[in-house]
Amino acid sequence: MVTSTRPLQRMLGEQAPPPLLTHAEEMALARRVAIGHSAAEQLTRKGRSSTLTPKRRRALKHQVADGDAAREALILHNLRLVLNLAGRFRNESLTYDDLVQEGIFGLLKAAERYDPKRGTRFATFAVWWIRQSIGRAIANLGRTVRLPVNRVHKISQLRRIASQMAQHMGNEPLLDDLADSAGVTSQVAASLLQDAQDVLSLDAPLEADDREAVERMADRMAIDPENAVSENSLKQIIEKSLAMLDEREAEILRLRFGLGGGEARPLRAIAAAWQMSPEGVRQISQRALSRLRTMPDVRGLGEFLKEE
Repeated sequence: MVTSTRPLQRMLGEQAPPPLLTHAEEMALARRVAIGHSAAEQLTRKGRSSTLTPKRRRALKHQVADGDAAREALILHNLRLVLNLAGRFRNESLTYDDLVQEGIFGLLKAAERYDPKRGTRFATFAVWWIRQSIGRAIANLGRTVRLPVNRVHKISQLRRIASQMAQHMGNEPLLDDLADSAGVTSQVAASLLQDAQDVLSLDAPLEADDREAVERMADRMAIDPENAVSENSLKQIIEKSLAMLDEREAEILRLRFGLGGGEARPLRAIAAAWQMSPEGVRQISQRALSRLRTMPDVRGLGEFLKEE
C-alpha cells in the first residue's frame, strides 16, 4: 500500500491518502486559507489588535482555525502528487521514504504560497515546489561530499544526454562526442563525470570480503618488500665489488655515479676534490669500470637487471 512509507504513516496512520480535488474545491479551500492569513495578520498587527472587540477577536480566531484546517485539507488531498513525483526519483541516492518526506516539505511550502487569484490550479503550482524540494534534498543530502546545486543539475543533464546517446548509438559515447552534444568542452565534461562518481566510505565492508575498504587499499607511501629486498641485494653486490678495487678507484666511481646514496658529480668537481685533472679522473674511472666488468658478481648483475 502507498501508506507503507513512514512519513505518510505519521500523518495518516493506516488510512489511504484522500483523492485529488477538483478545481472548484481547490479554489474554495484556497480562499479559506487566504481569509485565515488575513485574520492572523489582523490579530498580530501592532496597535490594531488592542482595538478589537472580544466578539471580533473570536471571529478572527475562528477564521484562523478554519484557514489552518483548509490548508491541512489542501495538503492531504495532494499527497498523491508527492508519491507520484517521489517515485520518479527512486534511482537517486536517497531512500523512497526520504524522498516522500522532502516532497511533503515542498507541498507545505506550496500551500503557504498559493494564490488562488492567479487562476492556476493548486496541483500544477504544487508540482514545481515538490520537485524543487526533492531535487534540492538530493543535491544536499544524497552525497557524502556535497556539491553545489547548479553543478548537480549539470551532472544530471550530462547523464541524461549520455543515456540518450548510448541508446541511439548502441554503446557508450566518447568523451568528446558527449561534450559536443552537451555544449561544453571536453575538460568540463570530464570534470562533471568525475564529480558524479560515488564516494566510497573507507569503513564500508566490501561485498566479496568482510574486510573494510581501507584494509584493501595499498599504501603508496610504504616500501614494497620485494623492491626493498632487490635494492638491498644490489647495494650489497655493488659494495662488495667496489671493495675489490683500490680506495681511490672506488671513491671516484662513488662520486661519479652517485653510488652509496650520494649524488652524481661531474668530472671537474671530482678532479678539484682529488687535485687532479678531469682527464686523469676519466682514465681512472674507465680503468675501474673495466675491472668491475670482469668480476663474476657484476656479470651476473646484468642478467638481474634484465629480469627487473
